[in-house]
Amino acid sequence: MFDGADQAMLNQRISGLDSVRFICALWVFFGHGDAPPLSNPFELDTLLYWSFRAIYGNMWSGPAAVIVFFVISGFCIHYPFANRDDDLPTSAFLVRRWLRLGLPLVAAIPLAQLHGQSLALFDKTILWSLLAELVYYSIYPLLRHVWQREGSWSIHLIVASLAALIVVLSDPLAGDYPSYGAWLNWLVGLPCWLMGCLLADWIRQGKRPSISRTAIWGWRSTVFFAAGVCSVLRFHSPMGYPWTLNIFAVLVMYWLVREISFRVKFAGISLLEWAGGWSYSLYLMHAVAATRFDIMLPGLRGGLSPWCLKVCFVLAACYLFHILVERPSHFAARWLGTCLLRKQKTHRDANLQRGA
Repeated sequence: MFDGADQAMLNQRISGLDSVRFICALWVFFGHGDAPPLSNPFELDTLLYWSFRAIYGNMWSGPAAVIVFFVISGFCIHYPFANRDDDLPTSAFLVRRWLRLGLPLVAAIPLAQLHGQSLALFDKTILWSLLAELVYYSIYPLLRHVWQREGSWSIHLIVASLAALIVVLSDPLAGDYPSYGAWLNWLVGLPCWLMGCLLADWIRQGKRPSISRTAIWGWRSTVFFAAGVCSVLRFHSPMGYPWTLNIFAVLVMYWLVREISFRVKFAGISLLEWAGGWSYSLYLMHAVAATRFDIMLPGLRGGLSPWCLKVCFVLAACYLFHILVERPSHFAARWLGTCLLRKQKTHRDANLQRGA
């Protein structure tokens, strides 16, 4: 989901997605109780007071940010293999994907437990989304094989959407997206991930609509507003996230194709692109780092200055985790994947020589 630089490339870098990834990771961080402190400027119990509270309280929809992650993940996984004639080195692909995601997770779980958190709770922590990612990586070779035969992702999306609907109907009043257990939650999110695969096909086929600066900000604002609407419906209506976020994913897909097109003409902010390279560490470790900050400075709460200090601490801690754990995991995954490819090539060449 957050593999950084080499995930979104084959022979070409896709600019802009790392920035989106980092912003979404920040959104999840803020949505977990660390949103910027903003005092309500209106008189208590007035219409303006309650309107401000409602708007600000629904701005930080972390689940909506996870859906953006899913779409980007599907794109990044499929984009390097979106040429139908290319072969997928299945063993090397799976090893790289599992190690890149799994090794940092193995390190994060005991660190979280030391801080009184249990990442092993599949439905109540971010681990549900990472388990879903591992499932998507594991079934991608089969999905791609069907895609090669059918020529499109239509069958996948129809079947996945029906499966997601059946799961949601098993508990139609569930408010949270991961409400269906470790072995069914991934089915609810699968259509979102497949939309990323479809997006990769669009980009490979050159479907990049021209878009202006004004228009792209219109799309960004629309996505932001729609995420807030999903939050409002989750907490103030019977329609929970399982009903709204897959629809939200369609909007995200059409926004991202324009975001990618926009970045062809206009370069992204280099700092955000760099930060996107370690957004997985931010996503994985923000709660642990925030808890560590509160333990170290228990009296430093409330106000803008303490919040800024806490954000800086969390970002620094997560970047350190990236340097010490995530980056070496990337190197290990790349090295082992390369070894498997070489071994397969040697074996194939030997078979060809025997056949000759």
